[in-house]
Amino acid sequence: MQERNLAIETNEWAIVDCALRDLAKRRCALDAEEARLLARAVRVEIWRRFGHASLHEYLETVLGHSPRQATERVRIATALEDLPEIADALARGELHFSAARELTRVATRDTERAWLDGARGKNLRQIEQAVAGRKRGDRPSDAADPELVATPIRFDVRPATLALLRQAQQVLEAERGERLDDDSLIAALCNAVLDGDETGRAKHQLQTTICESCKQGWRDASAKLPLDAADIARAECDAQRIGSDREPGRAAQDVPPRVVRFVHRRDGGRCRVPGCRSSRYLEIHHIVPRELGGGHEAENLVLLCDGHHRAVHEGTLALSGSATKLEPHVGRDDIDADARLALTTLGFRSNEARDAIVEARRTLAASAPVDEVVREALRRLA
Repeated sequence: MQERNLAIETNEWAIVDCALRDLAKRRCALDAEEARLLARAVRVEIWRRFGHASLHEYLETVLGHSPRQATERVRIATALEDLPEIADALARGELHFSAARELTRVATRDTERAWLDGARGKNLRQIEQAVAGRKRGDRPSDAADPELVATPIRFDVRPATLALLRQAQQVLEAERGERLDDDSLIAALCNAVLDGDETGRAKHQLQTTICESCKQGWRDASAKLPLDAADIARAECDAQRIGSDREPGRAAQDVPPRVVRFVHRRDGGRCRVPGCRSSRYLEIHHIVPRELGGGHEAENLVLLCDGHHRAVHEGTLALSGSATKLEPHVGRDDIDADARLALTTLGFRSNEARDAIVEARRTLAASAPVDEVVREALRRLA
């Protein structure tokens, strides 16, 4: 009897390990089934059938998911519908849910096999590191972009402060008309504090370092933080320049305060993009870029919210005309993105390609195909 008990105790670790692995596999299958059902729940708007105000409320009641968990679960479920190999790997227990969560951030139908192969044999931390700095459509072999690497932050607050934060988030989301992720929420709160005041003071007071060869920029904020081309261009639109380590000097504001005050009043303190309701976190934007001859006169300046301002400088939204006759060009994102890719493939820098496309759009029909956009942009880059 003692020998038998000793044998059981000796092999207990193997029994426990086998049970845990079986549990993990069954849990993966349940996660995959939940994802399939969640995708269907979104399509049939299941929450309305039970008197709930939102899908989040339904999922909190039925599955016990917090709003944050519900948002992430729905995101993953929607992504898995277009990623059958990752979905099958999850259902078979070959991929844990946490790993699938990370892979769905970057994988597409064309790249999911490469990501699955790259994730094989790796733990969650290693997969997170592989995904960091990549965007959807990138492959594991592509170079990481430091601007895309999210940095987690943590605050300890009292319940009353947490209630204020949630209330502020509701106000900001109602104004934007969409749910804000963590990055957008923190950016909106910071922009609300840093907004230019009634004196017309510039919003951005920067000390930046620009690499002459690659044009990469860094912002000094207790540590040098990388900036992408869109961030640099946004800051350049309305900056108060304070010099550099090599050439310190008096602060000089690009757009005169009196012009800033006039633009704010003329535009009614709101973003000028049609349909946008934002009256906070506003930024001055040059319709014709400075490098293309645009000046600081009021007719060349409009107010944009930070979201639309970034979209313009990323090339996914174009503005033409003048402040009194502004013409937003939306719905051409894919064509302009393809044209930008073609130009950068030819050796032009991303910001050069973006500005040339914006300028080309001034003379092209809204329905112009990508080859025509590229040809017209090349004329301006010649």
